[in-house]
Amino acid sequence: VSIVPRSRGALGYTMQMPPEDRYLLTLAELEDRIAVMLGGRAAESVVLDEISTGASDDIQKATDLARRMVTEFGMSAELGMVRYAVQQYRFLEGGDSSASASPETLKVIDEEVRRITTEQYGRARQLLTDHRAALEHLTRQLLETECVDGAAVKQALAVQPA
Repeated sequence: VSIVPRSRGALGYTMQMPPEDRYLLTLAELEDRIAVMLGGRAAESVVLDEISTGASDDIQKATDLARRMVTEFGMSAELGMVRYAVQQYRFLEGGDSSASASPETLKVIDEEVRRITTEQYGRARQLLTDHRAALEHLTRQLLETECVDGAAVKQALAVQPA
């Protein structure tokens, strides 16, 4: 975790390192990734009781992953194991878009994407609320060192207030 800007528009960064090379991810692992992506926005809400534009890239990535879960990976109980691919034809003037789903199905896709991101945002908020002492500890540590590794995060989570 770093509070040092690493690229244009990134005010800080959280990188998840897999324990080994992975080609397959479970539903739970993808939900975990979305919750982490939305952790910055959740932290603003929990700590400052206000939100900013700082999480816009994270929101985009979380939304994209949730949409892939629904449209490509068959991970929606509502829609089942069907691929609903949307193709973009950028080479045509005006950027024609063609969908392999009815307008009603596209609406359900949008609802499922919103459900997944909303649930994981709520989960991130709850985790930060439940572990507020660790959040405060890591905040102080980041202000001093600008970066912490996974061991520091695990250590902060292991120390619970009495």
